[in-house]
Amino acid sequence: MSNKLKFKSNQILKLNNQIYFPYLIHNLPNKFETFPINSIIKINTIIYINSNNFNKKYQTNYIQTLNYSNINSNNIK
Repeated sequence: MSNKLKFKSNQILKLNNQIYFPYLIHNLPNKFETFPINSIIKINTIIYINSNNFNKKYQTNYIQTLNYSNINSNNIK
């Protein structure tokens, strides 16, 4: 039996004390192509971008939006 990592598109990835925000290909942030390639991770159809590429206000808003969507998805079930 092999172990598999499971990721959801609405979960933040934490790796080596770095925080990565999840994006789908059709909703990548503006100017993402200017981010350093070593700050981007692609796992299946989800693209994770290091939070250091964004200002603090964007980070806070993004996390609040994810938390809100997580609450809604839990309520729908």
